[in-house]
Amino acid sequence: MNLKIETGKFKNRRIEAVNDPKTRYTTSILRQAVMNIFDFSGANLLELFAGSGVFSFEALSNGAIKSVLVDISSKSINCILKNAKTLGVLEAIKVIKSDYRKVFSKLDSQQFDFIFADPPFDLGYIDELLKLLDKNYSILKKNGYIIIEKSKNERYNVDLKHLILNEIRDYSDTELLILQRKQEE
Repeated sequence: MNLKIETGKFKNRRIEAVNDPKTRYTTSILRQAVMNIFDFSGANLLELFAGSGVFSFEALSNGAIKSVLVDISSKSINCILKNAKTLGVLEAIKVIKSDYRKVFSKLDSQQFDFIFADPPFDLGYIDELLKLLDKNYSILKKNGYIIIEKSKNERYNVDLKHLILNEIRDYSDTELLILQRKQEE
């Protein structure tokens, strides 16, 4: 299976999907919507649950300068590296094979303009992910955004201390949670 970059300088270029039926992809409609909402020019991005890396490659296609992609799967890591080579962007990415719960200590005090996370749907990841992002809020630049793709059916209940939920966008059976750092942080 191939995925197509929908926008930017790599528009219509095809990349490989991870050869694993458990991997779910951010839809082309959702990627286009995010690229229309935010300006990725000059951005530094962190992608958690990266899969094939299609979201990062879409952002790089739209002006992002660097992306750190994190996934626990060796199949995903190999797919990301192959896709980066195909697009000629190996120098613009860093790939980390890690569980998302352990990656924050490996980021060497980096800060990101955008953090994108697309955890498996309906498996209870959202609460824990939000808690970890809130605890490690300093990796998000002051005017940066966290974008979490989740199933509309998945509920969450987290008391955020350092982050604020700005908006929830509805896309059929999917929701995007858009968060930022609180202004005093």
